Formats: sequence, structure tokens, C-alpha cells
Amino acid sequence: MGPVPLISGAEALVAPGRIHPIFLEGKLLPLQGSPAAELGLKDGQVIQATVRSQHGQPMLVLQGRNLPLPGLQPSQVGESIWLRAQGGTLVPVNAQPLVSRIASLLYRPSVNTELSQLFQPGTLDELLSKVQRPDLQAQWRGMQLSMAQLTPGALRQAMMGAMGAEIWLARGMQPPVQDTKQLLRKLIAEINVSGNVDEEVDGGVIEKLTQAVDDIEASQVQAVQAQAQQEVLFSMTLPFADSNPVELTVRRGPRQDGEQPVLTVNVHSKTEELGPVWLKTQLMNAQQIELTMWAENEALVAQARSRSYLLGDELRAAGLTMRAFSVVHGARPSEVSDWTPSGRGLVVDVSA
Repeated sequence: MGPVPLISGAEALVAPGRIHPIFLEGKLLPLQGSPAAELGLKDGQVIQATVRSQHGQPMLVLQGRNLPLPGLQPSQVGESIWLRAQGGTLVPVNAQPLVSRIASLLYRPSVNTELSQLFQPGTLDELLSKVQRPDLQAQWRGMQLSMAQLTPGALRQAMMGAMGAEIWLARGMQPPVQDTKQLLRKLIAEINVSGNVDEEVDGGVIEKLTQAVDDIEASQVQAVQAQAQQEVLFSMTLPFADSNPVELTVRRGPRQDGEQPVLTVNVHSKTEELGPVWLKTQLMNAQQIELTMWAENEALVAQARSRSYLLGDELRAAGLTMRAFSVVHGARPSEVSDWTPSGRGLVVDVSA
């Protein structure tokens, strides 16, 4: 597929018409009930479902739920069907609509939730052990970081892989081997052709892997859109061989009134020993740092407060100044994202 023409906000308003998918000429009828509303989908959003056989009958598998779709044929088992949210229900479309697919990823909430589950120690290893692909197993081992031997270079390499092969290929550069999305896609293809796993279990696994791929692509699409708005927004999940996964988000708003925007890095981890920990780091004027830590483990909170001066010393040695370090005993409160896709530099008309 060639490059998608850029449509600015102003051009989108005067566009001659929006893309409307063609429905399947009555072969497949809309789902009964209000599944779109139950899944929190807005009208126009598109979601992918997989056709699986349940007790000899073709059924749609959508986010772990089995849904009957009138008109499904046994010959469609194994296929993917795209559904558009319309009036609270889901209506099949005859092909993957590019505009709605990108819009769905752009507004996809809570990215990386499925990845965090897959990256739990032993989970993906167990799935890979069921397929005869030692190359994929070796690739996964190479992607896992070590909490005991974590270095800035290893973090940088992991972030390069999370950006996706498309970014590096577009720049004429060799993509990193540590590409989670490509690994998961190869695993999905291998499970589809191997057929050595129970059919119902197999369908659930593929559904989870597909959702994880969607999580990754949503993060990548949002990162590209933020860049078009002269902002920074990137989310990823770091896998570890010796620890639970760590969720990382980097955010920088637009420049306002000539002031340098604040760079915010949010890190969320959860281990049996320490419990859930949230760390928010804000970098201002390229050298001043404010830190806020939330933890539910009382002993960890006391330790962090008593040793905060050591962190200040390390930051000063690196040429940085710690303006404040707040440690809160409790869970981090929910925050509403301050980033919203705007009309500037949109790669497609996401309102279509």
C-alpha cells in the first residue's frame, strides 16, 4: 500500500464526501442486541472479530465473547470479519475500511492492557512452546529485559523496537529485530496453520494475540498523530525475564507562548514484593525535575521518603536539579488524558 495522502483539518471540512463502507448485500445481518454499546464503541468505529467453530456452529469471537451472527457459514471458520458500530449494534462490512480502522486505533482507550497480560512471566513462553518455531522462541528471549541488569542502552533498544518496523523502513533503515508486533503476528499465523491446539482454546488465544497487536498499533498511530501536532505521546510495555512487565508512557505537550513544554514520563510496575508502584517524572527547562511516587506498600513508602536525598545526589551528579519529590501512600488517582487528536496533520479524516 502506498502512502496515504495527508488531509489537513481545513481540507477535511470541504472534502467532497466521506468514505462509507459497502455492506455485505444482506449476506450477514447486524448482531442482535447492543454489543457496540456494551463494548463502549462509538458510531463509526470498526472492530475486528474472528470466526470460530463452537459445537459445530460458526460463531464470532470478539474480545473473548462468543456472539452469533446471522448468515455465518461453516466455510468462514478461521476468517476475520470487520464490524462497524452503528446505533449501538455492530454491522458487518465487506472489507477493512482504512479510514475507520485508523480512527478506531487513534481513539482506542487503554492501550497496552492486553500486552501486560501476555508479558507476565511464563505466559508467552508457554504459547511459543506449543509451536515448532525455535526462531520465534529465540526472538522472544532476545526481547526480554533483565531487571537486575537494566541499562540505558537496553531501554533505548526496546523503545526502538516498540516504534515498529514501518518507521525504520520508511527512513530507509534496517528495522530492529526486537519488534513485538511482528513476533505476535508470526505467532498468530503459526497457530492458525498448526492446528495442534484445542479449537476453542486456540480461538481465545488468537483473540488475545490480535488484541495485543491492536494495542501496539494504537500506540504507534497515536504517536504519529501526536508528532503531526508537534507533540509527543508514546506508550509501550517492557517485558522482563525476571520480573513482571513495566508500562511506560512518554508525553510532551505543545509549545505555548514560547515556553518550553514539560516532558512527562509515567512508569507503572507491579510485583509481589512491592505491590503496584506508579512513578511520574516531569522534566522542565531541560534540567529541572519533579517526581511523584504512589505506592500501596507502606514499607516501600517509608523507604522512599527516607532515601530521597540519595536520588537528589544522583540527579545533581548528572547535571539535573530535583525541584520536588513527593511520595504518596496509596494508589495513583485516575487522570484524564490531556491529549486529543486535532485536525492538524491528520493522515486521514478520522471523523468519517
